[in-house]
Amino acid sequence: MDAALQPLIEMNTWVWKRFKRSLTELSPDEIDWRPLPQANNINVIVRHLRLEAEWHLDCLEHGAPMPNEITQEDQRRINSVGLDFDRNLRELEELYARFVAQLGKMTPAELKKQSALAYRGFGDELPAHMLGYHQAIHLAGHMAQISTLRNLYRKTRGEAARFFPDNPTYPK
Repeated sequence: MDAALQPLIEMNTWVWKRFKRSLTELSPDEIDWRPLPQANNINVIVRHLRLEAEWHLDCLEHGAPMPNEITQEDQRRINSVGLDFDRNLRELEELYARFVAQLGKMTPAELKKQSALAYRGFGDELPAHMLGYHQAIHLAGHMAQISTLRNLYRKTRGEAARFFPDNPTYPK
């Protein structure tokens, strides 16, 4: 492993552990609960993350472009992934582990090259090694969404929030 990429590997590993922790003791009802009919639920979010993880891995391993515009073939692939929470979470975990393992085999120059290939067509303002941390940032954002959904789910049932229930920075 190239020592220069160690912080990226640590970040991805740490975010994954936090993400998995955000799903502990998840009830079957919580998986499909929505605060509003048009809102995402945890099941939809995990499916989305599973699809995106496949794209990130394909970019890292093969230099494939990150989909900028969805083709008919992309849409067919998206539609083929159902709302099976357990399966999508299992596949997400496998894809994420492969992504981190692949990062560990790369040099900064290789990551820079794969990032340039992955994000061609996205503009020139992107960081050189974006592929190394984009997925972690994406996962962390959806982890916050899941934590919020889980807190709202509990509060609508008269229970204390699961995450940070006594944070002094929030007014009572």
